Amino acid sequence: MTTEPDSTQQVRVIRQHRVVERAPRDTVGRLRRALGVAGVYAIGYGNVGSSIYYALGIVAAYALGATPIALALAGIIFIFTAMTYAEGVAMTPTAGGAVSFARRAFNDMVSFVAGWALVLNNVVTTAISAVTAIFYLAHFWPAFKSPATAAAGGMALVGLLMLLNIRGVKETARLNIFFAVIDLGTQLLLVMLGIQLILGGWRDLVGYRLMGPEYWPDSKQIIFAVGVAMVAYVGLDSAAQMAEETKTPTRTLPRAMGWAVITVLFMFTALPVVALCAMPPKELVTVWGNDPVAGIASKLPAVEVHTSVLSGQLSVSALMLPWVAILAFTILVIAANAGILAGSRILYNMAHHKQIFSPLGHVSKRFQTPAVAILLVAGVAIGVIAVSMRTQNLLLKLGELYVFISMFAFSLAHLSVWLLRIKEPNTPRPFRAWPTIHIKGKPISVTCTLGFLCCAAIWLWTTLSPEHVFGRYIGILWLVCGMLFYVWYRRRQGLALLEPAVVAEVPPLVTTELAPRRKEMTQEIKRIMIPVHSREYAEEMARIACDLNALYVAHIVAVYAIEVPRTLPVDAELPEQIEEAEAVLEVARHIADTVYDTQIETVILQVRSPGPALVEYAEERDIDLILISVHPDRPGRREDQVFSTTADYVARNAPCWVWTVRRGARRPAETSPDNGGRAAQKGGGR
Repeated sequence: MTTEPDSTQQVRVIRQHRVVERAPRDTVGRLRRALGVAGVYAIGYGNVGSSIYYALGIVAAYALGATPIALALAGIIFIFTAMTYAEGVAMTPTAGGAVSFARRAFNDMVSFVAGWALVLNNVVTTAISAVTAIFYLAHFWPAFKSPATAAAGGMALVGLLMLLNIRGVKETARLNIFFAVIDLGTQLLLVMLGIQLILGGWRDLVGYRLMGPEYWPDSKQIIFAVGVAMVAYVGLDSAAQMAEETKTPTRTLPRAMGWAVITVLFMFTALPVVALCAMPPKELVTVWGNDPVAGIASKLPAVEVHTSVLSGQLSVSALMLPWVAILAFTILVIAANAGILAGSRILYNMAHHKQIFSPLGHVSKRFQTPAVAILLVAGVAIGVIAVSMRTQNLLLKLGELYVFISMFAFSLAHLSVWLLRIKEPNTPRPFRAWPTIHIKGKPISVTCTLGFLCCAAIWLWTTLSPEHVFGRYIGILWLVCGMLFYVWYRRRQGLALLEPAVVAEVPPLVTTELAPRRKEMTQEIKRIMIPVHSREYAEEMARIACDLNALYVAHIVAVYAIEVPRTLPVDAELPEQIEEAEAVLEVARHIADTVYDTQIETVILQVRSPGPALVEYAEERDIDLILISVHPDRPGRREDQVFSTTADYVARNAPCWVWTVRRGARRPAETSPDNGGRAAQKGGGR
């Protein structure tokens, strides 16, 4: 957009637009921020909510008529775990989840153990979800009822998801959102139909299938069933792994987790009740164990229909069975995909911190995804399916392994966030798990405490129980092999076992330090302006502005002011200067678009004096915050001297907040934090 100058105007707007096409990514080796609340919710719900399609049969095998009780008790633990993860991720928004929590609370070795356990957990999630997805397709092709055929189909499905994940997280997020919405609607419809058509069964459920001695488990079965019921909830960690690819992780992740908890708890309460109204537990386990939700649909009775078009009996199950099969397949595909997403991001984080081979931290320059880590997770999942093809009760065996490894990892997550309350009480926590009690002046999280005690108790029960040895032996073997590898690798690299090998977190780390007077300013900062004058500073200021955008969700304007000599008119044609300005602003657009998946408005001004022109422009655009840099480390450069003078004028005269960013001497890369050398201070205010 171009405005014609009048006789008094001292500022000429040459061009003002937003970028709509992507710049090449060859200079950026980072994960791409592309997910909002809907994208993270779809990943969390897809991984957690999808588990009802196989977990219902697994839990019923142990809990029988007490299946709703086991799922409800596990749901309480799920709430504790969700609160813990929400606080931990908001405080440490990196692609690691419990791995990052344990690193800050303990050391690199404990962090590795947590990450190693979660990698196996996500591999099992991928394998079990992919195989169960194929089981549901047996409605259309009965051959898929065969475990060997289902396993072959599951391996092919994992291979396709691997290619899709390498292509990009934003593309998979769109697919997740689409299927999650349709699946949620289908589950609601199934519950409503069950209540309307089957629930002459409330009395039947209480008097016959729940309380009858034939359907009531013993005390040991109930305890283990609660642990097995956690199979339905363990996918929560997958949402936490997406912190570095979320646009505003300090707020988006807690919100998405909260919505996922509400949705999942409702569904996991309603569907088991409808299932036990429809059929006895033994039928649910033996006939419909691999596809229990399809069993619910098959029990829907026919209804009488009398219309001008159709009259007679209408089979509801005949209509719902194919639809449930399709939707179960799609949501389980989302769960398998979420397992690949989460497992690869854990490996990416661990590779950056020199806990595993560094190639696993490689990011594809073209797609900005951890391609090598994705290949490994998907490959191991395919291997697990291949090895288990001839195993009897495959889902039950994998369920045992689920319980052992997930309860171990969740216990470490709870304990880590609990300890961080003690070790780092002043660290900003955009979300704080409630309630909190104070003991000797120390803030103690009640939900972290209860969550740790519950998860640790279930894990100990699983470890010490003489039954269900498959999950225990495989889990212990996995952990022992991991520890041996960790000791060998760190010794080979000449690194300490406990001390962190890398001080800086994985970039780009969204700023978690609260801005000055943030509570008072949150409602004010809607527009941020960044004056730039060189490519180097355009990149630096764009990153800082986008990090702040994660806190305030503001509109960012990058301004390049061309100083016109007084020997020329202010609207003189300056093609070389305008070309340079475009190149500088392109750097800012590139960083915002490819790294943060946001947009920066770019403006070129022709002015007599940059300082007054920037102040005037800020007032016209109703700017709330100006970020401007000063560079005392290189006073000999003329452009730095001029720009420091401009910064001083803007800081003194701007009609809004001004934060000056002082660029000091660079620290060594291995010891400097990601935002090292930056000290924001308020230069002006309203």
